[in-house]
Amino acid sequence: MMRNCLSRILLLGILTGCDGSTGPVMCTKELRYGIQMEVVNAESGNPSAAGATMTLNEGAYFESIVGIEDNSMLVGAPERAGTYIVTVARSGYHTWVQTDVVVTADECHVQTVPLRAELEPI
Repeated sequence: MMRNCLSRILLLGILTGCDGSTGPVMCTKELRYGIQMEVVNAESGNPSAAGATMTLNEGAYFESIVGIEDNSMLVGAPERAGTYIVTVARSGYHTWVQTDVVVTADECHVQTVPLRAELEPI
């Protein structure tokens, strides 16, 4: 009798949990960047972010990020969806440009777009 009762309660819980409704969306409080840039030397493949400047442009929005260490990633557009022109410049290298970089967002955060700038030495 007890086993049958527990089975019915379990079945009821399963059926009511599958009604297709969704509860409130639970978002994290972490900050996510829209763009994550890896900067490398095109000839050697070695990381080359130190001293590189990444700029992001979208309409009136402008952001500039300078790399401190070669092995670091350059990140920008914190929680900001949009369509960007992304530029990476470093002394001794040709400037790298990518247009129409689209950063989207869901209910909670932007979806990070990973990019790789292969800088050609001058």
